[in-house]
Amino acid sequence: MPRDILNDTLRTKLQGTNLYVADLIELQLTTTQYLTTAEFDLQFDSATAPDSGNNTYLAQGQFLSYSDIKETSDLRVATVNLEFTAVDLTTVALLMNNDFIDKRVVIYSVVLDADHTWTTNIIPTTNAYMLFDGRISGYGINQTHGGAVIELQAASQFADFEKVKGRRTNSESQQIHFPGDRGFEYAPQVIKDLKWGDM
Repeated sequence: MPRDILNDTLRTKLQGTNLYVADLIELQLTTTQYLTTAEFDLQFDSATAPDSGNNTYLAQGQFLSYSDIKETSDLRVATVNLEFTAVDLTTVALLMNNDFIDKRVVIYSVVLDADHTWTTNIIPTTNAYMLFDGRISGYGINQTHGGAVIELQAASQFADFEKVKGRRTNSESQQIHFPGDRGFEYAPQVIKDLKWGDM
């Protein structure tokens, strides 16, 4: 069943002839980067931002686009690719000077009024619609004759759903943490005779 997040004010805006939609991107690196696709800086206090209060989302020209985000009822990993220009070395330097893998990425979409102020009551609590919330899982740099693009791949929180966390009770895992320790050398044989409960 689709979500109905539209109120009458937003429906009227979306049916109008003049419509201005902007995206807000939070890249939560060591220093969080707040970017927008708008032609001017926007102020927004998001619930997901690590910095409290209004943050300035910069109209910078470095962020180019992101891939389609599909919402399904199936339990599957949602992914999105974010593209940045690599011609200007600002973004390249930002990524090379930060640990960016497994850092949070949040994308919001907002509808602005004709005077570029917020459209009120899109969603009563935030006035913005969250399109994606995930973590950076990979990257690539694509170079062509016309330019260069950095592509960050981000995946939703279910990306590591089946990943085994922590240590295992086997000799190989024990050797990683305590080289030379033979405590788990015979663990596979002992586990066959393991008795649980009262003896």
